[in-house]
Amino acid sequence: MADYKPFSIYDDDDEKKKSIQIPEEMKTRSGDLDLEIEDSPSRDDEKTRRELMNQLGGQASHPLEAAAEHKPSESLEKTPFLQGQSTETVEERVKEIVRRRKETGKVRDRRKVASIFDKPIEPDKPIRPGKAGWHPLSYRAQAFWFLFPALAFFLLFYLYPMVQGFEISLTHYSPLGKSVSVGWDNYNRAISDSLFWQTVVNAAAFTLISLAIGFWPPIVLAIFLNEITNGKGFLKVLYLLPFVIPAIPAANLWKWMFDEGFGVLNSILQALSLSPVGWLTDPRWALISIVLMFVWKNTGWFMLIYYASLQNLPEELYEAAELDGAGLWKKVFNITVPYLVPVMWILSIIQVLITFQIFTEVYVMTNGGPMHATEVIGTYIYKTAFGSMDLGYASAMAMLMFAALFLFTMVRFFQIRQVSR
Repeated sequence: MADYKPFSIYDDDDEKKKSIQIPEEMKTRSGDLDLEIEDSPSRDDEKTRRELMNQLGGQASHPLEAAAEHKPSESLEKTPFLQGQSTETVEERVKEIVRRRKETGKVRDRRKVASIFDKPIEPDKPIRPGKAGWHPLSYRAQAFWFLFPALAFFLLFYLYPMVQGFEISLTHYSPLGKSVSVGWDNYNRAISDSLFWQTVVNAAAFTLISLAIGFWPPIVLAIFLNEITNGKGFLKVLYLLPFVIPAIPAANLWKWMFDEGFGVLNSILQALSLSPVGWLTDPRWALISIVLMFVWKNTGWFMLIYYASLQNLPEELYEAAELDGAGLWKKVFNITVPYLVPVMWILSIIQVLITFQIFTEVYVMTNGGPMHATEVIGTYIYKTAFGSMDLGYASAMAMLMFAALFLFTMVRFFQIRQVSR
């Protein structure tokens, strides 16, 4: 059976026509071959059909009828139009039809279906059977392997020293000689030590004053930074700069500012005809002075966390409040502050943990003085361990501080969980 190339007015001239085969039953069957015609036949189309019928060698009313009477296979094989060899007359007619249909808008440029720039279609990859849950390469085990470096760091530098510290707290530790086990004597000694309890009170007072002074400034600064439109980048750097400064240079800077003789604060007081204040030498002012330095250094970090939280606050809440006639203060206290409450809970826990363990600022600025007014647990443990070389007693005090902070954290997390429900 011969191959025939179909002709279409939508084909490009430079594209090679693909050959198809016409089934035998379609040749002998009468009718219009059940073909879908985009446009209704016009007079020119009928004229073209009659010309094609004449080329097929018959005058029947339908091309198939003429093909059936005059040996259809031979006439079709000799038909140049159906073999893709367009005559000049037919080519002109097709060009005229295409031009006329483009003018009427019935023919539009069609997008090519395929291109040499198209990516090849890759075959579907076979689905491999999954590993069992206990397998080290299973899907669930992948999370463990991603966390393994952090877990190894935690076990090596946190958990192991903690266990070793607890073991040392049960002994009279001697770095050069043999340690002697004393049981719980170091813990009993800490409970009956008045200076230890004074350091606990000082640390608690430092924490409460820090919360009272340093709780709201980061929130106010974050709201202000969220509302302004110009200069946000500069203010972010300005607020965060104290936190970036290392603790020892920052503590020395404030120590010079608080100096009773040549400090800038007392110079300002003298310029105002006021008497100088012993910021770090007076027991009434020493602890508050360190609190001011601590709040100055850490406000930018807390502000940045509040500011990041405000970025997720939906603007629709403010728009609805404005439609209800709410002013600035009502929007702040009824929308902004309640939205920041969960962040406040978390940051309050972090702030308590940081302030209760403060060491560097106190050690550099006052070293626990005057008269142990600023002596906190961290400085007392350091002096006991490396000044008196009583590592067993220092480890016992450290374990007691760890137990207190752990209990406080668990209680606060339980309260947060209850509030969230």
